[in-house]
Amino acid sequence: MKFPNAIYQAAALLATTILMAALGSAQTVQDVVSFTGNNSLGNPGATPAEGRDADLYGTCPDPKGTAGSIFILTPSGATRPFYKFNFTAGADPAGGLMLATDGNFYGTAAGGGGSGTYGVLFRISPEGTYTVLHNFLGGADGAGPFAAPIEATDGNFYGTTSGAAGIFPSTIYKYTPSGTFTTIYQFTKAQGGSIGTPLIEGSDGNLFGTAFDGGASDNGSIYELSTSGALLYNYSFPGGKGGANTFGPLVQASDGNYYGTTFYGGNFIRYGRVFRMDRKGVVSTLYSFTGLEDGANPSGGLIQATDGNLYGTTSARGTNGYGTVFQISTSGKFKALYSFSAAIGENPGPPPLQHTNGLFYGSLPFGSTYGYGAIYSLDMGLGPFITFVLPTGKVGQTAEILGQGLRGTTAVTFNGVTATSFSVKSDTYMTAVVPSGATTGPVTVTTPSGTLTSNKNFRILK
Repeated sequence: MKFPNAIYQAAALLATTILMAALGSAQTVQDVVSFTGNNSLGNPGATPAEGRDADLYGTCPDPKGTAGSIFILTPSGATRPFYKFNFTAGADPAGGLMLATDGNFYGTAAGGGGSGTYGVLFRISPEGTYTVLHNFLGGADGAGPFAAPIEATDGNFYGTTSGAAGIFPSTIYKYTPSGTFTTIYQFTKAQGGSIGTPLIEGSDGNLFGTAFDGGASDNGSIYELSTSGALLYNYSFPGGKGGANTFGPLVQASDGNYYGTTFYGGNFIRYGRVFRMDRKGVVSTLYSFTGLEDGANPSGGLIQATDGNLYGTTSARGTNGYGTVFQISTSGKFKALYSFSAAIGENPGPPPLQHTNGLFYGSLPFGSTYGYGAIYSLDMGLGPFITFVLPTGKVGQTAEILGQGLRGTTAVTFNGVTATSFSVKSDTYMTAVVPSGATTGPVTVTTPSGTLTSNKNFRILK
């Protein structure tokens, strides 16, 4: 049954108000910006990335049938267009952006480009200079790159291609800072297909990822590769209670295990689950969604926040039927935090980003005030912290640090060892030289307003 829109929105807002009251003042969700669809801004599909200036940089795939755009959003909600795609230089930038150690952002567009169809890998500077680094041709180089690349410890960029809706095999590529593009692995259908998620680099230096379909039962897979392109591990989701079809990447938590979600499967089959993969490759269910207040069908992965918990979203169900944001501990303790409404926004995809101000920011591709989606914030009462552009380095190398209130910093330590030297570039960005004797562990920055601790360990390379 369909209800008149005004009645429906009133009911949704009432449900939201009741839920917010139940959550308490420390757990609040609000729209930071509601997109209008103008200036190619609307229907954001990926979580924005934090820049050196603490602004959020994100992508909109194809609002109103355009080729898509890149936008800049301040944490307080001021939004401006940054770059508009034009099909020739790429179209449908669905995967968001990645901040690299050279200060530029890297991303992909799943369509358009020199081939006209198969997408591009691009770089955009903080000043807005856009450069196509590779035009995908649908051959051995792959096609349909939906996810932004990652920068690995070796200084190279690694990314995935989806295979353009199964027309071509999915691939893993490497792009070097000097401009060399190579395909390091091509999947067979039995290993995985339709890879639309980004890679992660594990603590062992290998690359880990997920495939939406393919595998032994065509329910998707998990894979591990060396940076030279050797397949080291391949797990096929069995379907049913064992899970099927993952839209999100893995995250390696502080306990060393890997965590992710499947769109389907779990105890209730249709609604999805959260899973754990230990360091031996054993996969187990951490939580099964019921399709009730907890939501259903998580279409993104998870992040680990500064409180040690994992956070994620579901694309459907919940109190209002438009998806949820949830918290789960690494031991499986689950808490539904918020059910989205048409008024706030609908169908969240990837998990939110935890900004260095402590708040979470995520994307809602549909709904909100104008019907073109929104960027929302989630306040869990967590304080500011520091993070790294790249959380690895050798003694004597420079670590890049993002944070808040960095001007006036008086000390930086790497797992208790004072940094050789540091340089504060702005209130939100600084660098520090890894000192002799440093070991893997947290980094602290002492500022005039207090000590900030990193949200992850900085891994010292030999």
